[in-house]
Amino acid sequence: MTSAHLFEIQLGVYATEDDVADLVSGCARLLDDRSLPYDLRVVGPDQDQDQERMSPAERYGDLAHQWKVTHPDADAGARDFHEIQVGLFASRTQVDSVREALTRVVCADPQHRSPCPIPWESAYSGAEQPDVAERYGHLRPS
Repeated sequence: MTSAHLFEIQLGVYATEDDVADLVSGCARLLDDRSLPYDLRVVGPDQDQDQERMSPAERYGDLAHQWKVTHPDADAGARDFHEIQVGLFASRTQVDSVREALTRVVCADPQHRSPCPIPWESAYSGAEQPDVAERYGHLRPS
C-alpha cells in the first residue's frame, strides 16, 4: 500500500461567478463520493491570496486569451480568473485519480478537439510545499 501525503489540486478557470458556483458544487459532489479527507476552497479575483503565491490572474492569464481566440467577437462579460483548490490527504495514485475526475467536472472530455466553453488548467502541489502542509495539515489523521 502506498503512503498518504498532503496534496493540493488546483483548477484554474476563466469563468463567471455562476459557472464557478456550478463547478464547485460538482467538485464537492465528486469529493463527497470518495472516502478521502478533503478541503475545498476557491480563490477569486477579489479575494486575498497567500503573499507567496501568484494571483489567479497572474497564474492563469493565458486562459482569457484562449477564450478570446475562440470567441473573437464576444464580450467576456463577467468572466474572471478563479482557482478551485482541493486539499487532500491521499496517496499519489489517489490524487491522480481525483485530479482526473475533477477535470471532467470542468470538461467532460478533456481530449476533445474543440475549445472548452470554460477555459481551464489543472495542476497539483505536494507536501514538500510548505504552504500545502500549513493549509491542509488538519487533514492528517490524529
